[in-house]
Amino acid sequence: MNQPNEASALGRRPGTTFFKSTLTSIFTTALDFATLTGLVEGFGVDYVLATWLGTVVGSLSNFTINRLWAFEARDQPHTGQFLRFVVVQAAASLWHALGVWGLTHFLGIPYLGSKVITSILVYLGWNYPMNRWFVFAR
Repeated sequence: MNQPNEASALGRRPGTTFFKSTLTSIFTTALDFATLTGLVEGFGVDYVLATWLGTVVGSLSNFTINRLWAFEARDQPHTGQFLRFVVVQAAASLWHALGVWGLTHFLGIPYLGSKVITSILVYLGWNYPMNRWFVFAR
């Protein structure tokens, strides 16, 4: 039996996966930002706690969309994927909370600006690589 190359084994080309994952991240980050803003502006929740809660809300939809569409990994057992995702997301939520707090507290950047900067850095430096090579790896 022939061994498939990486692109066919993953069910798509790596560039396509990055594009789809980025679109997924943009959508789920919008949910994250809506939660963050709503909690801070509407309910007076501390911006650091609201940042963490926003990442949890965004991540719940992120897992499903990435599994079914971006990484096309529906043929793998979802339990293992989800457990790996929880580990990655727990670290990402910590990076987000620390990043937003640090940029806001030490540099005086408004919390939403801090969130934009942190979101980009965490996605490129942590979320995408970990989802690609750990959570949804074949």
